[in-house]
Order: sequence, then C-alpha cells, then structure tokens
Amino acid sequence: MRKLLFFFSLMVSSVTMAQNMKVVQFNELTNDLTANRYGTSKTDENGETAALIKIVTPETGFSFDGGSLGIVAVENKAGEIWLYVPRRAQRLTISHSAFGVLRNYAYPVPIEGAKTYEMLLDIGTGVYATITAPVAKSEVYIDNEYVGQVPVYNKYLNYGKHTIRAINGKIEGTVEQYVTADKKSLSIDVEMKDMSHLYGDVRVLVDNNADIIFQGKRVASGLWDTQLKEGSYVVETRKTNYEDSKTSFTVKRGEKHTINAIAPSPYTGYLSVYTRPQGVSSIDERGKYIDLSEHTPVLVGSHQFTFQKKGYVSQNREYTLERNQVVKDTVELQPIQYFKPFAFYFGAGYTVRTLSGATGIIGATYRNHDVQLNYTFGLSSSSAVNTYDDTGNYQSRLSYKMNSIGVKYGYQVMLTRKMAVVPQVGYSVNMLTAKQEDGSVSFGDGASCKALTIGAKFLAVPMKHVYVFIAPEYGIAMGKDKSFDLISTQADFSQGGFAATLGIMATF
Repeated sequence: MRKLLFFFSLMVSSVTMAQNMKVVQFNELTNDLTANRYGTSKTDENGETAALIKIVTPETGFSFDGGSLGIVAVENKAGEIWLYVPRRAQRLTISHSAFGVLRNYAYPVPIEGAKTYEMLLDIGTGVYATITAPVAKSEVYIDNEYVGQVPVYNKYLNYGKHTIRAINGKIEGTVEQYVTADKKSLSIDVEMKDMSHLYGDVRVLVDNNADIIFQGKRVASGLWDTQLKEGSYVVETRKTNYEDSKTSFTVKRGEKHTINAIAPSPYTGYLSVYTRPQGVSSIDERGKYIDLSEHTPVLVGSHQFTFQKKGYVSQNREYTLERNQVVKDTVELQPIQYFKPFAFYFGAGYTVRTLSGATGIIGATYRNHDVQLNYTFGLSSSSAVNTYDDTGNYQSRLSYKMNSIGVKYGYQVMLTRKMAVVPQVGYSVNMLTAKQEDGSVSFGDGASCKALTIGAKFLAVPMKHVYVFIAPEYGIAMGKDKSFDLISTQADFSQGGFAATLGIMATF
C-alpha cells in the first residue's frame, strides 16, 4: 500500500511540474554578439547564420523541437543551454523526462539570424532571483555553495528555505529567504556589516612544505597566516605522492591561534633486497644507511641505492616504487681484483746490496705475465782504492758507486686476494762511477759488469691500487771488463751475489 501511495504521489508531482514549466522571460540581448562571432556562430541548412537562444535553467536533459524549421544545434553550457534556431523560427516545444512538456511556445519577438536571445525557463520547482549587496565584488554563497560575485542575475532558487551570504573580507551579511510559488521572481538585497570584532589571528604550520587547503582552495605551502571569524574550521594538507590529512580547530574572537596541522602521510612501497655476501651496506641518495634486508617501506618514486662492502666492488641500483608495491631484488657484489690480469705499474724502493741505492720501477702485467724495467741509482760508496802508475808511483785515491739497469720477466701467482708472488729471471748491467778523494787521475769510471739475476717479487695490497713489495734476487756475473774486476777485488764488493729491494708501487 505504501508503495502505491509513493508511486501515486510521484505521478502527481510529475504532472504538477509539467503543468508549471513555463518561460518567465524572453528578450533579445542587444549587446551580445555570440551568435555572430567566429567560433560560436552556426549556419542553418540554407547557409544563413542561425539565431542563438541562451536558455537559462538549473537542469539539463531537455529535448527541443522547432517544428518544420527544425533546430540547428544544441550545446550544454554551465548554467544554461545554447539553442541555435533558423531565422524566422516561430515556435518551440521543450520536453523533459521529469518536468514534462512545454508545447508550442510562441516566441514573443521575431527571431532574426545572427542575433542572441535569452530565455528564462521555469521548470516549476522555484523562481528566478537577482541577488545584490552594497559592497562591490562581494562573494555570494547560497546554502554554502559559491555562486559568484554580486550582482548575481537569474539564479534559480527552488521552493523552500535558503541561506544567502555575501562576504567581502570581514564585511559580511546573511539573509534567510523563503521561496514560495506565489512569486514570479525575487530581488534579494543582502545587508552587510563589518564583523572585524568577531575575528581571531590564525597561523597554520605544516611539515614538508605541504600545501594547505582551506575551503577547497590552496592558500599556502608550509605556513599560512590569516584571520578567521570565530567558529570551527578544518584545513587539509596535501602533497604529491602523499595521503591527504585533515586538521580541525576552533577560532575564538580576538585571540591568536597557532595550529600545527597534521602533515600528509607519504605513499610508500616496499623494497626487499637480498645481498651476497652478507654484511653489505645499502646507502640511499641522501647518504643515509638503510636496511633493505626485510620489507622496508620506501617513498614512492625513483630512488638510487649504493651497495658496498670493504674488499668488494660497489654497485649502484635504481628502483621505482608505486604505492603499496613490493619490489624484490638480489645484489651480488664481486670481490675487488687487487691483482688485475692486465695492468700498468710504477714504483720506487731501496735496494740493499754491497753497493746499495735507490731503485725506480716501471712495468706491466698481461694475463699474469709480468715484464719489469728497473734502474738503481747508487747511493753507498765502496772502500777507497789507491791507484799507481806502471813504475809503482802513487796517482790517486778513488771510491766508487754502482748504478744498475735491468729488465726482468716473471709470472704472477696469487697466494690470497691481497698477496701474490712473482718468480723472476732477469738481465742487468752494473756500472761504476768514480769519485776522486785525492790525486788527479781518474780510473774505472764507467766500468761495467753484466749479470743474470734469479729472484722473486713478493706483493701485498694495503689498499686498492697500491702494492708494497720485497724483491730478493741473486746475480750471476756473466761479463765484466778488466777495470770492474780489478776495482771490485781491491774495494772488496761483490760482482753479483745477493740483493733485495723493498718498496711501494702504484697500479692502474
């Protein structure tokens, strides 16, 4: 029974609205050139510029019938419908599924092409109102909905009670308006007063420089200073890739308020990275260490991570995460190759032998084959040697230093990741330089001895690209001139024998 009564009341309401739908105003807009302007004009079937009727109505979903002359075009605009009709159109039928039919409405003025007209269509549920206020550019709100700045023309108000507010800064006014069917139109003037005494100072703060939204509008980022009328309010904070947050607060007249708004919550995904070996550190783009061994929440977007461990080659990875997405990955670090299969090196050291000196080294390795060139600059001097002429007369007293140049070949064998040995064979030339301590005759300057060397180079790596080494060797004299043989015997130094070089090298 209740369903039948509801259906009957709906039918009665529809019939009533259909009977009440009418045109309350129709006139030409003499200063409106929309119908004859490029981009908004239309032509009919005869190629003539059509007339434009701007139908003001709060609803959509209408159908139009122009009779034998027809309709040129229909366009729905905000708050109105643009109906293009041919020149000399006389009648119009308007239909709607809820509001019924307005049949054969006769235009009260002749319809001319390329001209614009306005029709106020009353759908039978309210009246059209004009709203004014004494302060120019005041914003008008009807039932808390913004409808524009004063004056507001042809605003359709449904029957019933409406709250109309006009606001301009701290000057505002409110009118309670009852709309009834006994009036064809309304003219509402909102009286306004200065409400400064009702306001309080408000400062809103939010972290991360988030946007502050108040009454649907973005008003600031991070910090907002304003004055609000006493009452309760809500601010919303927003940030890209963050969950919006809302904060409620109350304003008291004449007081200062500091509101620490709730910051938006970041959208996160989850990153889980398994690493080999264990103990690998992961560092984000900010330089902060972060544990990615579990499902770690990470802000959505692209992020750079560096994975590193002492003794291993670091890796950089980029991950792009979406909201609530879980990204898994495996990162395997490779051990640092301290001893490269192909490398150049150079270094310096000190060679300990019967006549010691400083040694410079340069060389290269290729697939563990090691070729080295070295030069030793003599520093220590031999014992003094006296020289005599053929008749036995004294000539000079001389001491000697020995310079050496040599080449060596070896094969590099890694003992550990940071230690290696290079067995070596080589060939060297040892040359003497004489220093006169007394007398005027020089003897043996430039005397030389050639030698075959056998030894090894032991390498250790204190840090990447740096080696320390010790290279013992034994030299076998193979060729020497008479002066070298005589001097070495008298000065009592070895023509070959044992030697060892201790030093440091750089590799690249």
